[in-house]
Amino acid sequence: MMNRTHLRKGNHPHPHIGQLVKRVMRDKKLSQAEVARRMTISPSSLANYFKQPSLQFGILWNLGIAMDYDFLTELTDYYPPGLVLNASSKVIIELGEKNKLIADLQKENGIYKRALGIKE
Repeated sequence: MMNRTHLRKGNHPHPHIGQLVKRVMRDKKLSQAEVARRMTISPSSLANYFKQPSLQFGILWNLGIAMDYDFLTELTDYYPPGLVLNASSKVIIELGEKNKLIADLQKENGIYKRALGIKE
């Protein structure tokens, strides 16, 4: 019997975090030795992370710092559709501001096109 309930497959299983870390490391062309050095751990300890479907937050945080990569935002891509994200997070606030700016610029662009007689 599995007593690690966070590892049980549910309706919305989380991605295999160790494989995610390994993929990002490969994509960023970082060696295992380099990442381990940055984290001040042994390369074999880092290799053990790749096998883990789940990692403690502190480890994932340190991996992100060492690899200069935002794992936390990437993980939100795996949330179920329709899940409401934290409206007070900096990323969501900034995204809302950028969307408003784009809408304003599109309006402005439309005004200029109409003034110049350009069809949209």
